[in-house]
Amino acid sequence: MTEFIYLSAWGTVLLLVFLGEAITLFAAYWRLDQMEHHFIASQFVATDRKRLGNGPLGRMKRVRQIGALTGLVTYPLMLERPTVMEAERFPVHLKKWGAVPRSLRRIAFMGACMLLLSLGFERLCTMVSTPTSDLKLLYVAALIACVVVAVAALLVRTYVSFFKLAAIESFLKESYFVARNQRVLGDSVYGRSCRLYHISNILCLDYGYLQASDPEVIPEIDRFPLPLRRWVIIPARMFGYSVPGFVAVYCAAMIFGVFA
Repeated sequence: MTEFIYLSAWGTVLLLVFLGEAITLFAAYWRLDQMEHHFIASQFVATDRKRLGNGPLGRMKRVRQIGALTGLVTYPLMLERPTVMEAERFPVHLKKWGAVPRSLRRIAFMGACMLLLSLGFERLCTMVSTPTSDLKLLYVAALIACVVVAVAALLVRTYVSFFKLAAIESFLKESYFVARNQRVLGDSVYGRSCRLYHISNILCLDYGYLQASDPEVIPEIDRFPLPLRRWVIIPARMFGYSVPGFVAVYCAAMIFGVFA
């Protein structure tokens, strides 16, 4: 029965991914031209049209790029500020063709992570309950430490996103992207998390990149209070180091046959 539930859960994850891709494919052939028509001032969409072409994968990629402009802004898109500004005026009835597949992929990713964690926890319980070597226990302890650090970082970031975010954003009033994220991403758990994630990014970016993408924020970063900076940076680094650390420890254990 447990195995059936586990397989059904993985089937649901794959179904969500397939459904998201199906919606993207539909939008690529029946909504893409309407979506691209709203981007006039910027050359970003026009460049993507020429670079990616009109094949199925190219058109789907173009839909995802437009969808990304209406969500969390990544590093490359920060350099396309005019395009992001145009995306704020994007019609709601077209925005959903990028937002819905993105939400489905996000749910599928979170579900896959939860399933992998449950599988890892089950294997860990089995491993600990049977006689094992000291070396294996050492690797298991290292993996547990990485997971604990990652969970602690996520909990701290959740706390900061609800109880410190307003104070943090009050020191970045001149930043277009911080204000844009407030308008676009909203006050949901995911929206607040994305807003905090973006702030942690801009606090770590070099000034050359910020000068090209969000120059108004540079003086504010110079005056940004150290206590609030720690609330933003330390959890981000904890999570950023724990995930590669987990992968490195696990891969090392597999390479040296510790978990064989």
